[in-house]
Amino acid sequence: MRGLSIAGRALGLVAGGATAVLWIVIVWFPIDGLLEGGTAMGRIAVAYGLVAALVGLVAAIAAWHGHAAVIFVCFVLSFFGVGAFSLNVDHWFRVFGILDLLLLAASVMIFVSARAKETSP
Repeated sequence: MRGLSIAGRALGLVAGGATAVLWIVIVWFPIDGLLEGGTAMGRIAVAYGLVAALVGLVAAIAAWHGHAAVIFVCFVLSFFGVGAFSLNVDHWFRVFGILDLLLLAASVMIFVSARAKETSP
């Protein structure tokens, strides 16, 4: 089960890191008018992008340390914020939904390997 834990940590690290980097890129280099900074809605979108990048960074750090519960909380925050919507979009933005599902998979992998280690004699 050690291999499952390492795979889950690696998957969580990659998914959380990619989420953080993509949100930072979108905030600093707006694409297709997603974030119009001059309007009130644009400022809210920029603030959400920064918070989402922070959530991705926290997920990557939690994956490095093997904390399945923290990764799951980051999944919930990110998936129900934008990930569920982005899975139904026919656009490159769908990547955020896929990365969120990878966070869920990483959380489950780490959790299962930790439980197996606790119950083994």
